[in-house]
Amino acid sequence: MTRRSFWTTALFSSVASFSSSAFEVDTRESQEPEFDDQFRVIAIPFYDPSVDTGISVVPIYNFYADGETKNASTLSATLTYTQNDSYYIKGNAELLLKGDSVRFSGEMGFSSTNITLVDLVDTNHQEYAFDGDFYFKVYDNIYLGMGLDFSTARYLADTPRDKLLLKLTGFSEEYEADTGAKLSFLWDEREHYYYPYHGFLFELTYENHGAWLGNDEDATYSSLFSDSRFFYSLTRNDNHIIASRWVTRYLLDAENAPSSAYSTYGRQGRNVQRGFVAGDHIASHMTNLEMEYRYSISGSSINFLNNVAVVGLTGVGKVFGERLNPTDPYHSFDDGDLLTMVGLGLRYRLMRQERINVRMDFTYNSEDEVLAYFSLGENI
Repeated sequence: MTRRSFWTTALFSSVASFSSSAFEVDTRESQEPEFDDQFRVIAIPFYDPSVDTGISVVPIYNFYADGETKNASTLSATLTYTQNDSYYIKGNAELLLKGDSVRFSGEMGFSSTNITLVDLVDTNHQEYAFDGDFYFKVYDNIYLGMGLDFSTARYLADTPRDKLLLKLTGFSEEYEADTGAKLSFLWDEREHYYYPYHGFLFELTYENHGAWLGNDEDATYSSLFSDSRFFYSLTRNDNHIIASRWVTRYLLDAENAPSSAYSTYGRQGRNVQRGFVAGDHIASHMTNLEMEYRYSISGSSINFLNNVAVVGLTGVGKVFGERLNPTDPYHSFDDGDLLTMVGLGLRYRLMRQERINVRMDFTYNSEDEVLAYFSLGENI
């Protein structure tokens, strides 16, 4: 896999910061809410450390569903192509319905990515996927959820060596379907859905990939996933924010699970662990803690700057348990490498009332790698 230099990445980040200003930006003050539906098409540079630099085109539609007067629902598509010939075609939905008493969060699409697994095997990963959850409010800000996670994927290689290594590590050249059913408990006390200034969120999800869902009886498994977030405003005008997120994933029945079910540090499902290339660290279990300090510029005579925020970030994590390396098949939690990172980021607010930002982050990790990230929306 090609790794771009820091200066190439910096150039793309500069383009990103200026490209957002080329679009009409909503500069309405939050003290004067106008709950209008909005449709925009946004083009931004893209960077994912596992697939190199590229460009993303994102049509996005925000609307306020019946009974909702605070947070907008969002429908979007993401079309991405990168310099290592990887591409994504995905649709995303964040629907807040019936006064936020019903939620749907989902993603579906196709991806073809050229990646390196465990720093060893160069492969083309092709995947059709759907991951969606409904949440129903049962009391105050407490929800119970149910969802479906379906994917069918294959791993292709060009050389006999890589084909052999894929086979040894359990990845197939034929499409293999994997279906999971999810049950969730969600407690959400955040004061805003997309960019909260204070509050907390806790979610615990049990996911079952049993034979009753059509999976191979010899490759059934389940997992537990937890997501804890905390937000605290240091000032009355909410321009100094502390944000943190702690996620864990524990793969049950790892000895039966297919290789594709293992925890991939860097990108696990829809969640990104910044600072490390997805595919370099894979094991049955993972944990990751990230923290951010966010400073939003306010009161500037230059309106552009009033849409800018500067972010300092740090993170720490581990992968542990069963591993895909046949010569080193198991690491206890204590044996697992400590994965740390520090970083700096910039935010540019495209939609003020909806608090939706263009995000770019630079990170430096404990393996002396400098990585960069571009996206729409927040990681915490």
